[in-house]
Amino acid sequence: MNRTNYLIEVFCISGVIGIISRFLGGIETSYIILLVLVVIDTLTGMAVAIKNKRFNSKGLSKFIKKVVTYSVSIMTVRLLEIGILTLVQTTLLSQIMVAFLEVTETVSILENLTLLGVPIPKNFMSLLLTHLKIPGLGRIDIPGNSEDNLSDIEELIKYQIPTFNDQYIKRLLEIKFEVWKSVAQQVNIILREKDADNNELIYYKIMAEIELGFKEIEEKLKEEKIPREYIEECSRCSQHKVDKWLQKVKSICFSQESIENKKEQFIESLMVFLYQTILSARKGADNNGE
Repeated sequence: MNRTNYLIEVFCISGVIGIISRFLGGIETSYIILLVLVVIDTLTGMAVAIKNKRFNSKGLSKFIKKVVTYSVSIMTVRLLEIGILTLVQTTLLSQIMVAFLEVTETVSILENLTLLGVPIPKNFMSLLLTHLKIPGLGRIDIPGNSEDNLSDIEELIKYQIPTFNDQYIKRLLEIKFEVWKSVAQQVNIILREKDADNNELIYYKIMAEIELGFKEIEEKLKEEKIPREYIEECSRCSQHKVDKWLQKVKSICFSQESIENKKEQFIESLMVFLYQTILSARKGADNNGE
């Protein structure tokens, strides 16, 4: 059954590509480049999901959906060009459409590569979009690199955690902060999806990622053999802060703010929670005479 579905999906893609090729006129090469970029974006997105232990089988479905929707967009514009042949002969409109989609995929690929650890300069994305202009559109306005929003978490991991002398506290905080950074990356991805304007849906998606984060922390603490008393003390001190943070996340998800504002507010709320965790750990260490 799975093999049959796979063959049907491949047949659908082949059919769409075949139909599109009849309408492309002089932009076949640009369309092929766009398809290659879509494939690369899908593969790098899957790599990010695997790295963050969030991989599922929806990658192929998303790829097919993107190929179909992009193709329909290009076909619609190309049909318009064919329809106005009696007035003007042009492929400029379809070329602009393809170029915009190519830029969108390129930005997404660079974001995925950044999440995979490729050292892309923080201001590269904004520099690219500032200087890249498409005739008829001017400067392209696409949300920038989501990794910029996570740099503060990296600074906490690099500069705050090493100040603890107790190795168990230090390792416990490292595990927690790395997991929450991974969750923040997933939230950025969720808020980039097409259904991100559905407040209830994004709330439950984000809560599902947060629950997975708690489970991952618990598993890693067991693997690292952190003493039980450290884990229990940390849980006791942080439970109220966790409840308060989750309420904040809910209010952000159901607010009428823009998606970009919601991203920033989520990161800000997470940073407050992480700083509170640092302060609680420091008080606990002082009480234990670190």
